[in-house]
Amino acid sequence: MAVSTRTKVEQDMSRHTLNHIFTKLRGRFSDRTTFVVVEGSDDLAFYSRFFNKSTTAVYYATKQTDDGRIESGGCEELQNIVKTVLDDARTDKVVGIMDTDYRKYQKNYEYPQHIFHTDYRDMEMTALNTLSVKAALNAWISDFTNKLKFLEPMLRHAGKLRIMNDIYRLGCNFKKKCKINCMFNENTHSIYADWKMRYNAKFFDVCMHKKKQTFWGRVHTLLMLGISKFKLLRHSYDEEDAYDICHGHDTIKLLSLSLANSAIYSEVAIWEKCFDAYTIGDFKNTRLYASLSHRYSTFLPPLILSKL
Repeated sequence: MAVSTRTKVEQDMSRHTLNHIFTKLRGRFSDRTTFVVVEGSDDLAFYSRFFNKSTTAVYYATKQTDDGRIESGGCEELQNIVKTVLDDARTDKVVGIMDTDYRKYQKNYEYPQHIFHTDYRDMEMTALNTLSVKAALNAWISDFTNKLKFLEPMLRHAGKLRIMNDIYRLGCNFKKKCKINCMFNENTHSIYADWKMRYNAKFFDVCMHKKKQTFWGRVHTLLMLGISKFKLLRHSYDEEDAYDICHGHDTIKLLSLSLANSAIYSEVAIWEKCFDAYTIGDFKNTRLYASLSHRYSTFLPPLILSKL
């Protein structure tokens, strides 16, 4: 999600995150530092507010490309970074915080050592499911609760297809090619009546026409699509918590589109409202905070700021 400079935090991108950490480990106070690695710059802006800067170094995951460029690495690189630091054995004071995504629906999935995850599907859905953020949005957006409830079937359906994409490795690039806005008619400023058919068709098309996919690759994808459809019919994801199923960026995007003045209620503006309303008190009430405090209390304090 594009965010403003007020809520976005950058780090020195001239070096890989690992280089930042290993450089700091050579310092004289390295034994007093806990390293926290998050997925991206949005996450860094969100989480860094809640950690004691005198004892904690917070970074977002980066990776080095074949041509030497440094770019954002996401959750996979986050896990690699934490594992590499642990394997290096100079410190065990390193943790990773990443979105839960749909790992709870992946059979027998176990989080790697020192990796923690959001309470709900992602950072955005976790924030949206707090009383303080809901109150702020209700005060700003007329009839916010009912507007979000109206959009839930579309968001839930998109989330279910994302689950199938993850479980069966269908290869759909939702961010670039299967966007939630294909459900929305900007001419009439309303959700298409046939939104489900449109989204299903887009999802199928993207899966079947992936770049460099061979004939037998398409046959395999078609088979997996059939299996995933059968799985959807058997599993009642509609009974799952919407904050576990719906995708945060999709939710904010579709909410922005559906509001009368999307210039005022832009994705950036909505997230900033959430960002500002979410407090350290909210963070301390999460299962994520409880897990950090309970499982690694031997080296985390005073990692978390104590004052509200």
